[in-house]
Formats: sequence, structure tokens, C-alpha cells
Amino acid sequence: MNRRFPSLKWRLIRRLVALQALTILSLGTAFVLGLWSMGFIGIIAPDEDAIANVASSIGWSEKGELTIRSTAELEKERTAPGFWFIARNATGSTVSEGAVPDEFRTIAAVGADIAEARFNGDERKADSIAARMQVLDTPHGPLTVILGRQGILPPGRLLLTLTALASSAVFPAILLTGLITMAVTLLVMRSIPRDLETLAAAAGRITAEQRDYRLPLDAVPAEIAPLVTAMNETLTRLEQAYTRQKRFMLSAAHELRTPIAILQTRIETMERSAATEKLLEDLARLATLTEQLLDLQRLNSEPAQLKPVDLAALARRQVADLAPLIVAAGYEADFDIRSQPQTIMADPSSIERAIANLVQNAIRHGGRRGAISIRVSAPAEISVADDGPGIAPADRERIFEPFQRLSADRAGIGLGLHLVREIVEFHGGEVRAGDAPGGGARFTMSFPVV
Repeated sequence: MNRRFPSLKWRLIRRLVALQALTILSLGTAFVLGLWSMGFIGIIAPDEDAIANVASSIGWSEKGELTIRSTAELEKERTAPGFWFIARNATGSTVSEGAVPDEFRTIAAVGADIAEARFNGDERKADSIAARMQVLDTPHGPLTVILGRQGILPPGRLLLTLTALASSAVFPAILLTGLITMAVTLLVMRSIPRDLETLAAAAGRITAEQRDYRLPLDAVPAEIAPLVTAMNETLTRLEQAYTRQKRFMLSAAHELRTPIAILQTRIETMERSAATEKLLEDLARLATLTEQLLDLQRLNSEPAQLKPVDLAALARRQVADLAPLIVAAGYEADFDIRSQPQTIMADPSSIERAIANLVQNAIRHGGRRGAISIRVSAPAEISVADDGPGIAPADRERIFEPFQRLSADRAGIGLGLHLVREIVEFHGGEVRAGDAPGGGARFTMSFPVV
């Protein structure tokens, strides 16, 4: 299952939008609270409906005196903070409710000639008063009504005001800036994935054969440059360690050849016996291991000279050298090498070693019976098959790993097939294990045709 990684651009967009929203909310709230605390906002001036509600609750006696009646309209107006009113008719009868400021009592006494007035008081003071005066025509004559309220918003009403302001102005502003931020961020971030894709493609080109390759720092954003630099430094350390290991393996394999040759000479001069034959057999395995290690080191450290090679002709020459070994081991030799050329770009000695390793593997594991078959077919394929027990499908990939043997009692070292794969992949081909027609194992090497 593929792992999903978090998106850098969407993480950036979310954080920018959250920061902008918090900034807008904080600044808007601070601005409104500042104006409210200084008294610049929050004046609740009564409107004409409020005046009408109060006037409807005022009654007239037969003597023309004013009275206050409890009505639903009046109860509604009484809920306003700092509510008060005063009413006066033409005969001078006056009724009032609440803490009517003295100046408004004076205005009510002399304001019959003023049809309508509005008093906002001093907005800078927390005790500012908002009032409205209006002269109403009634069936009993003109009625002057002055209605007042507290001029500063209480905290509860302020909260409601802030909520209404947020829903009508702040939230749309956040939405608009969020959309703009998203569009701009996506536009700016379009170039960053291209830079990362370039880095990923460059990293994909790093192989064991190209250990000196480094990730490019051109056009890398400053935020990513330390990571790329650290990766390049790591690659340098790995290359140095890999080179030291290869140098050690090559030197060790070279140094082993001389004592192995001396030991083989001394054993061969001894009187032949079952013990000496066993020693020579074990020594041959050790010599084979040494040569295979040398082949691996040469393949990975020495640049091969590739040239056009006829695979069919090369196979014929190699078969001529290997046929005596096949027959001497008790097998029949079955060769089917077609005459038409199969040209590939290759290092001839490496291909010969690969064919020899496959034949030696067939000799060791073919059960000393039947035939060993070598086939060359188009396009540029060569296969080696035996009539032995074969290889289980589950083991057909594992056998190409170094020093892998299917069982401890099987002959061989477990490095030959790994060397075959290294040689074939070095030439851009592939090797695969399968079933032979007779039930044994078949190994097929495929190479790109020129």
C-alpha cells in the first residue's frame, strides 16, 4: 500500500489562512473595543417607533392631565438600558418615568415650538445620553415627548454587535483573503514541485556504478539546500567507504591466489589418497571462489570495453571449450546454436564467464544424468538447461543473491549465479530461472540487440 505524504503547499495554505483569520479577528475586535471604551460607538438613539410606543401608553384625564398606562409597547421600551421619558401637553401637565436629566425637563417645558429634535450628547463619555424629542398631534392636542436611553452599549449588546459585525464583514473578509492566499500560494508553489522532481530524477540516477554522481544545487530553494548538501556529503562518505571495501576485496582476492597455488602444488606432490583428493576438491572450490570474487571486483571497478559481438559465434567458441567438461561429468552435450548472427554490445570475456558459470552450475546440480543443453535464439538469448531436480518457483529469485544455496548439502559456493546476474545487468540485459522441458532447471540470459 502506497503511503500518502502530507502536502507542503496545502500545509502552507492552511497556516497562512489561519494566521490571516486570526489577524483580522484580533485587529477588528481590538478596534471595536477601543472605540467602544472611548465612547465613539454604541449610541442607541431612539427612533420614531420608540416615541410612538411611549406616546400610546400616555392617557388623558377629563381634566386634561396626563397619566401613564402599562402597555405592551411601553414594556418593550423599558428593556432598553437607561430608559427614561418625559411627556408634556399644552396645558403644562407632565408625566415622566426613569431618571430624567434636569436639562431635559427644562427642554420639555419650553420645547413646544420644536417639532422634532435629536440629542446625542458627548460621545466621548461613558455616561453619554442619547435622546429624541418629538411633538405629536393627538385628538386632545399637541403632546411633547422626550425619550432617552443610555448612550454607551452594555457588554452584552456589544457582544451581539460584534457577532453581527463578524458575520457581515469579518467572515467575508476572511473568506476573500483565504481565496486570494490559496490562489497566490498555488501559483508561487508551482515552481517548487518542479525543482523537487528534478532532484528526485537526479537521485534516481545514482547507482552503484555511478557513485560519483551528486544531486545538483542549481535552482534549489534556500530552505531545501541544507538537505541537498547533507545528502551529497552522505553520498561522498558512502562512495569512500564503498571504494575502500572494493579495494580490500580486490587485494584480498589477489593475495589469496598465491597461497592457494602453492598449497595446490604441495598437495599434488603428495601421495594420492582419498584425503588428498578431498583436499584438492576443497581447494578447487576455494580457488573458484577467489576467481569469482576477482571477477566481481573487476566488473565493478574496471571500465569494460564494449564492442559489437556475435553472440552465436561467441557461444560456439565457449561450447567447444566446455564440451569436454560436460562429457567428463557424465552428461550428454546438447547444443542448438543457430547460424544467423545475434549482435550485441558486450565485453566478450565477461559473457564467456557468464556462460561458463551457468554450465558449471548445471554440472553441479544436474544429478549426473541426462543432458546439458545450450541454446542460442533470437533475439539475443542464450539458455542453459539440465535434467536435474529443478528449482522451486519461490527460490528462483533468491538463488541470484550472493552466497545463497538452496540447502547446505548442495555443492557450490553460492556466488556463481550472482556473478552471472551482475554480468548480464551490466550489459543491460536480464537473467531468469525457469523450468526445462525435461523437468530440470533452465537459465536464460537476454541481451539488447544492436
